[in-house]
Amino acid sequence: MLLLAYCAGLRLSEIVGLTVGDVHINEATIEIRNTKFFKSRRLPLAPGVMAALQSYLVARQKAGAPTKPSAGLFWHQQTAGQYSQVMAGKLLVRVLRCAGLKPARGKVGPRVHDLRHSMVVHRMLQWYRSDINPQPHLPYLATYLGYKDINSTLIYLTITQELLQHASERFRRASAETLREAGGRP
Repeated sequence: MLLLAYCAGLRLSEIVGLTVGDVHINEATIEIRNTKFFKSRRLPLAPGVMAALQSYLVARQKAGAPTKPSAGLFWHQQTAGQYSQVMAGKLLVRVLRCAGLKPARGKVGPRVHDLRHSMVVHRMLQWYRSDINPQPHLPYLATYLGYKDINSTLIYLTITQELLQHASERFRRASAETLREAGGRP
């Protein structure tokens, strides 16, 4: 659950809505169905995330979990057979606390949904580090997150010192080039 929240930027409701049939190991994708705004999308995942999902599927099968495609992906032995959004949220908060990322009590510290923010910031940083202009890629990022345009995605873009430095350097280089072309000095 934690990997999908961070690595794929999934909402908690999307995580608990996943079924066994939504995981496509051979294609390295997962299917997110009927989510916020009544949209569905198929997301490619990194090889490490797919390996973790494959290991999880093997472990849940060994534990006696149902294997039919309609079975909830995140299974437990209680009556419902899968986690509700509330129970998954409590479980992930407990994981964050055990990892020392969130204090033992109270509502302070990172929330599960903050992993979605981290995913967006880290994607932007990766583009900058690879010297890729992020601007033309933002619509793809919005689609990946389940939005129709970049406006809703921008709320997830938390400005960090490193992100600001990369953006500033890109602006400086572009401005210097423009001044050179115009016959001015950089």
